[in-house]
Amino acid sequence: MSNAFSRSWEITKLTFTVMKKDKKLFLFPLFGGIFSLLFLVAIFWPVVFLGSAINSLGGLGLYGVLFVIYLGLAFISIFFNVCTVYVIKQRFEGKTARFGEAIGFAFSRIHLVFVWAIVSAIVGLILRILEDAAENIGGLGEIIAKIFIGMLGTAWAILTMFVIPSMVYENVGPFKAIKRSVQTINKTWGESLVKYYGLGIMQFIFLLLTVIVTIVLAVLTAPIPALMWAIIILGVVFIIAILMFFTVANAVFNTAIYYYAEKGKVPVGYKEEVMAGAFAKKQKKQY
Repeated sequence: MSNAFSRSWEITKLTFTVMKKDKKLFLFPLFGGIFSLLFLVAIFWPVVFLGSAINSLGGLGLYGVLFVIYLGLAFISIFFNVCTVYVIKQRFEGKTARFGEAIGFAFSRIHLVFVWAIVSAIVGLILRILEDAAENIGGLGEIIAKIFIGMLGTAWAILTMFVIPSMVYENVGPFKAIKRSVQTINKTWGESLVKYYGLGIMQFIFLLLTVIVTIVLAVLTAPIPALMWAIIILGVVFIIAILMFFTVANAVFNTAIYYYAEKGKVPVGYKEEVMAGAFAKKQKKQY
């Protein structure tokens, strides 16, 4: 356990060091969040206005709205992730990309972004339909079905973790990018993938500490409502900042692994032992 924690902390420190060299990286999740909120607000009014028409279509209408929402949010997220990976790619190649240059690059891949957004939205909608179907089962069957659906979602996330780096580096479409992602995983993935994928561990620790501190301080300041609410708001802001921070960190580390796996070189800012151990092969048991 201590070894996993130390490796996680080492990965986090090195990734943060790389991020500090390109502070513009933090603008992409910020703009992504802003545009996502604007999109949700923009989609809210048509949905309200067409509410009766949507309801008349039953489940089909609801799933249609969900697909539009999934598609819009996926498109925004993928677009700014492409920007992030492009900046990281340039950094690993010894160059510095400007903010506008990254945006321009993402627009040059806009067709790939859109198709990948459609694929992501379809998968998201399928998982949602399966979840709704599981709720109709009820009881133990519902629990088992939801566990299975969760496993499917996790498997999809793992298999597609290198799709955006593939799109940026290779200029390939989403389906070829999925194939490239799987190939990259096969090159480097041992059975200890999850154990050593340390950024997730560190994100959980930071979030847990923030939630605990916020709750404790809120309880202690309950007699002073204004101060209590100020602490709660500050805690929420910290949580959002942590999520944004680790969104960038995951993009950086994913790109670093892709670069290491495909180019055979250690990315600038990382260490050979960290990259080699990130997906360490599990040793076979000796009998």
